[in-house]
Amino acid sequence: MRKIVLLLTVLIGFTLPVFAGYFDLALTLGTNVHMFEKDLDPSRMKLAWGASVGLTDDWELDVQVDTQVVPDFFGSSSLSLVAQKALLGQRSTDSAVAGVGINTLLGAGLMVSPYRTDGTLGISHLLLTLTPVTIGSPVTGKRERLFALTLAYNLSNQKFALLFDLVKYDFYAVGTYRDYR
Repeated sequence: MRKIVLLLTVLIGFTLPVFAGYFDLALTLGTNVHMFEKDLDPSRMKLAWGASVGLTDDWELDVQVDTQVVPDFFGSSSLSLVAQKALLGQRSTDSAVAGVGINTLLGAGLMVSPYRTDGTLGISHLLLTLTPVTIGSPVTGKRERLFALTLAYNLSNQKFALLFDLVKYDFYAVGTYRDYR
């Protein structure tokens, strides 16, 4: 399992430089719960970590690894790639002027995980995600994402699951007020 976590970390590292024209870059930390697929994923609570890359003023790409915490620490992991659009206005202006401080995100993507009927690592789910509340913006240096719900369609058994993120914190390394002084 440690090899998979290392592989996912390296994958994130190689994925981020592809977006050289990004507006901002954040490190993400939060929680995740995978519901309605106990036979494929027995975990109850996961640590969500990764990166959020601002592609434009209202589009972002999230690369997120969900690592099992309970019942087996680092027992399994999954990788989600989700493109999200800010619905209530600009998330960033690529200047010292902050974007909308309270926003909603809607996105789609896919999950790579071993949560398939044969248990092998591969593309396992199609994702449709809604984050009803985000507070903060890249210019302020941090953002909280609250109550994110993701409808996950499992490609191997044609069933739906639900992913829930109570809270995720984005800590911006690029695109903050410090970059526009």
